[in-house]
Amino acid sequence: MTGFGIGAVDKGDQAVQVIVRTYNARFLETKIRGIALIPEIEAAVREKINKSLIRGTVHVSIEKNQVLNKGNLSFNRQRFEAVENVLYEIQKEYGRSLDMSNLISSEDLFLNGDNNELKEKTIMDALNIALDQVQTMRNKEGQAIYNDTLARLVSLADQLSSIETLSKGLVTDQKEKLQKRISKLMDNAAIDEQRFAQEVAMLADRTDISEELVRIRSHIDQFKALLELEEPTGKRLSFLLQELNREINTVGSKSGTGAIINIVVDFKNQLEKIREQVQNVL
Repeated sequence: MTGFGIGAVDKGDQAVQVIVRTYNARFLETKIRGIALIPEIEAAVREKINKSLIRGTVHVSIEKNQVLNKGNLSFNRQRFEAVENVLYEIQKEYGRSLDMSNLISSEDLFLNGDNNELKEKTIMDALNIALDQVQTMRNKEGQAIYNDTLARLVSLADQLSSIETLSKGLVTDQKEKLQKRISKLMDNAAIDEQRFAQEVAMLADRTDISEELVRIRSHIDQFKALLELEEPTGKRLSFLLQELNREINTVGSKSGTGAIINIVVDFKNQLEKIREQVQNVL
């Protein structure tokens, strides 16, 4: 599901801004950019996102605006020399001169005391603010999806009732058509009633869609029940949609009448629209 959130926290000597964007996807994939995080902090960020978002492509941007404390300021020699070596390699290999400011900011050249613990708390506080905003947006989207899907399920139930009504006279109509065809082929000669009854019985069995209609109605009821749950149900909803599509295909192939076929086509169109919505559901 889509969402956007931005969290900004100022802890005196640090100001951190975290931006979280989420996009629809079947699985959870988190991409983090911005300041380099030590492994422990990055693991904490990913764990928090995994617990909060569960599914989707997540882009996290973490930026800082560190206020330097002159009384506790020192030169980050290791980082400076590492960047200088990179610039030298570029000059040697490609004959191009780059300014150090293209690769590093002035803040990265200074250490401001041992504040890793503070930085982690600052980042996590900002992340929590951003995730709360993301969840608010996702909840609104979820409510819209719920309303749309519920309306379509009501439409499916109405279409199912129409199919049930049309199917009641299906065997009788098929029996009359079969009798006319046989009489025409036999040039109105006497029909073997016992043989004809057997054929009608087999025809009734082949065109009986009562079991399929019962299962479809049960699947619709289950679908509605799953929509009311607070837990993730996306996979179960997808399974029910597959079953609904399979059952309605059987109804269409068994009935063979134009009126029912038309309803089946519209029924499947509604299922497809619901399927597109369910792809956005956890």
